[in-house]
Amino acid sequence: MKTRITLIVSFMLLTLTASVSLAKTIQTGNPEKRAFQAAMYPAAASSKVWLALEKSLPQFKVNVELIDQKGNVLFRETLPGKGGKSNRFRQMFDLSDVEDGNYTFRVYTAGFQSEEFSFRLSTPTVTQRLPTRLVSMK
Repeated sequence: MKTRITLIVSFMLLTLTASVSLAKTIQTGNPEKRAFQAAMYPAAASSKVWLALEKSLPQFKVNVELIDQKGNVLFRETLPGKGGKSNRFRQMFDLSDVEDGNYTFRVYTAGFQSEEFSFRLSTPTVTQRLPTRLVSMK
C-alpha cells in the first residue's frame, strides 16, 4: 500500500511540471536591469507549489496572478511600490481543490517586465497489473 501511495505521489510530482517562459523586458537604458526575480517550484507535498519573488527595483508595484485555462483569475495580489514593508513574496499554493488542467502564474509590473510560469495539473490513474503467467501445482 505504501509503495502504491509513493508511486501516486511520484507521478503527481512528475506531472506537475513547470515550463517557464523567458521574461519579456521592455528595452530601457539598461536591458539587464529587472524589476524582480521570480521562481516557481513544486513543494514536498503533492498538489502544492511555491511561488517566490524578490523585487530588485523597489519603486515598482509587482502584480501576481494565478490564471486557469479558461482565463479566470483564481488569485491576485499586488506588492506595493515605494514604502512597502517587504521586497519579497513567497507563498505556497495548495492546488488540491482545483480541477485538472493548465494553469499560469503571471507576474508583472506596469509596462516594464512580465514573466509567466505555466504548468499542467493532472491526477494519474492507478491501474492494476495482472501477472502474465500463472503457475498451478498439483
